Amino acid sequence: MTTRSNDPIDHDPTTGAADAGTPGVPAVEETHADAPAAAPEDRIGGRGRGSDTIPDTGGGKLGSAWIGLVLGALVTILLLVFVLQNNQSADVYFLPWSFTMPLGVLILLSAIAGALIMAMFAGFRILQLRMRAHKTRKLAAARGRAGR
Repeated sequence: MTTRSNDPIDHDPTTGAADAGTPGVPAVEETHADAPAAAPEDRIGGRGRGSDTIPDTGGGKLGSAWIGLVLGALVTILLLVFVLQNNQSADVYFLPWSFTMPLGVLILLSAIAGALIMAMFAGFRILQLRMRAHKTRKLAAARGRAGR
């Protein structure tokens, strides 16, 4: 295979000499200037013309947001159907209070209250871990200054 003037010449990493190429074909001496810089599309993730790599088609954060919005809309529709199908009244007795409300709304409010209680405990745990990490960083910085 012959080389064209714009093809890069492979150099032997051990000797720095140009590779002889195909047997029986003499090596072509490099007589041209350095190859021009790659076009911007060639430099970004190897996705330029002639590249064998497959471009990244993942949606990233925006794609994840759309999936979350669609799933949230589907769950909302299911909850609405649940509340509408369970519209018979239920008597509720809680401490000194007593009231009547639709069963679907009562179950939905109970689930929301449970989620808020869970989020409160998770928030306390996250705060505890952040304080512990801050204390650890502070101690590590103090040790770093003491070791100088």
